[in-house]
Amino acid sequence: MKLSNVLSGLAACVLASASLTGCIIVEDDHIHSGYGSLTVALTIDGRADRFQCFDYDVDELWVSVADEAGFVVAETFADCDDLGLTIDDLPAGYYDVETWLADFDGFQKSDIVLNESVDVHGGTDTIVPVDFAWSWIDP
Repeated sequence: MKLSNVLSGLAACVLASASLTGCIIVEDDHIHSGYGSLTVALTIDGRADRFQCFDYDVDELWVSVADEAGFVVAETFADCDDLGLTIDDLPAGYYDVETWLADFDGFQKSDIVLNESVDVHGGTDTIVPVDFAWSWIDP
């Protein structure tokens, strides 16, 4: 028997056994492109009621948005009575979103709520629901 026939047969066996393992490698096809927006929807103690802001003496909702590298790309606030805010023109990607409640002078009155890896897609508005339990708000 020729050595080339043996090597051909051996190579065929190795290829056949490799194909039987069922190992398939698939790349992540989730592509981020374009610009989108992020809307924080506020509830206090499970209620979307602007009188909750008055009841807990809270004036402002603050939002800080950081990219995957940890750089803050947006920090803004809105009146608590608005029950949320929208940040436009964010490049599509993943963001960590921190929210907290403050008084009229910007003094923090609540714990910080962190939503990690919020996925913003180009051409869409990503909604981030945030609820502050009454026990998280300083009197």
